[in-house]
Amino acid sequence: MTSDANIPQNIDDTAARQTEMIATPAGPLLGKIDPKTGVQCFLGVPFAAPPVGELRWRAPQKMAPWRAPLQATRFGMPAAQNPSLLFKVLGPNGEHPEGEDCLYLNIYAPPQDRRSSTKLPVMVWIHGGSFYLGSGSQEIYDGRYLAASGRAIVVTFNYRLGALGFLRLDDISDIPATGNEGLQDQIAALQWVQENVAAFGGDPDNVTLFGESAGAMCIVNLMAARNCRGLFHRAIVQSGNPSTVHSRDRANDLGRGFLEHLAQLRDVDDPAGASTREILQAQLAVLSDPRMEQHWGQLPFKPVIDGALLHAEPVTAMQDGSAADLSLLLGYNLDEWNLFSATAPDSFTLDSDQIRARLEWMLPGNVLDPLLEHYYRKAVTLTGNPWPEWSRAWNLMLTDMIFTLPGMRLLQAHGGRNFHYHFAQPLASQPLLGACHAVELGYVFGTHGESAVQDLYGAETEPHQLSDVMRDAWLNFAESGDPGKDWPAFSEGHSRRFGDHPEDRAFDAAEVAALWQHVPHEWLQRYL
Repeated sequence: MTSDANIPQNIDDTAARQTEMIATPAGPLLGKIDPKTGVQCFLGVPFAAPPVGELRWRAPQKMAPWRAPLQATRFGMPAAQNPSLLFKVLGPNGEHPEGEDCLYLNIYAPPQDRRSSTKLPVMVWIHGGSFYLGSGSQEIYDGRYLAASGRAIVVTFNYRLGALGFLRLDDISDIPATGNEGLQDQIAALQWVQENVAAFGGDPDNVTLFGESAGAMCIVNLMAARNCRGLFHRAIVQSGNPSTVHSRDRANDLGRGFLEHLAQLRDVDDPAGASTREILQAQLAVLSDPRMEQHWGQLPFKPVIDGALLHAEPVTAMQDGSAADLSLLLGYNLDEWNLFSATAPDSFTLDSDQIRARLEWMLPGNVLDPLLEHYYRKAVTLTGNPWPEWSRAWNLMLTDMIFTLPGMRLLQAHGGRNFHYHFAQPLASQPLLGACHAVELGYVFGTHGESAVQDLYGAETEPHQLSDVMRDAWLNFAESGDPGKDWPAFSEGHSRRFGDHPEDRAFDAAEVAALWQHVPHEWLQRYL
């Protein structure tokens, strides 16, 4: 799925009016009023000093307040990243993001006459993209429609990605990178929200984090982090695996691999002096390195248990009560893995031996064989599915292995107030993708009709009904920690279904738990 960060696609500058000046502790702001929704939009607001020069690979630094009104009418530059087939992320002038000055956030506030109360809950979005792609300004994440409800202030932001945000070099070089600079950027954004959101009508004592994929994985790590207490109060985790984290040793191994690739691009062995382009080239080399899958995981750039910010991986931290006071809404999509298989041509010709070869390094035969048999039996019953049978089985199995099962185990470890959902609305124009990874995003934000993504949506009988229902549930949760009165808590496997999948496949927590009961959490952690 692609989206553009170019502001003219989101808000028509020619029709937008300027907001009244907002005085915040950070400094005065002037935004624009969206003519379509009436929402006040403050875009490209810096929340930390630019992480450039000597601040590269260091924790974000607080900015001194500005005095002159800041024209917050255009998105800031996204984090540096390589081009991708899945994401089309551009800067405010349509340029490719190769600079490192990226720490900007966007605030969407409903007009005064539409607010449900004087003190609104705050919903802070953390974007996904495998920890090395994406931006808070992508069109699918446009916060106008959630804010137009009058029930919440919506905030989106950028954070450092890839080798600049999730690469540990501190133990193996003179560079003090912990591997958690991206997470630290997110904490800096949340601290900015705490200090400034009241000026927009938001309640700093009622902040909900919501995010998808890598954004959701960041959220569970923030729930595990000790210094995040009080920065947020509820969490919505969309399609995020809670085990996506490096040990310090594994992170150091990745760092050495990165430095090897970087050295091949430079005559002088000085990683601190590398250009942004050289860092991105070395990052790309890591992603195609044959060592990646079994040494560093499918997502080599990710948070690190560094002993400072993170002391344990999230499931362990949750078992120790790290976030028992937070309400948690968590879910997955019925066909998550279809998206990843669709981008890999060899996924269409899989057989049982090939699947075994892909997984036998992490799952012993006496565990793997019964799983394969189960998912193949299930696959052959899905007669309307366009994938070949073994490819179908692979997609079903990886969806459960990477998303369904780890999510359930996180809910069980959390011990607080928990709710579960499963999303089952296939894409209109892409039968191979079905209800794949990330497809719920347009419905959650109400952006399914926007120009860059509208061709993907519309398979439901009432095009806007599903979005209305999901937005209402997310807003309910932000207001009270309860997504709806007819939605039971996750205890005993209760889940809420969104969408109308043509195949009669229900979420069965007991079946998934029984199938994978002999697979310890540590084995699953190896894959990502």
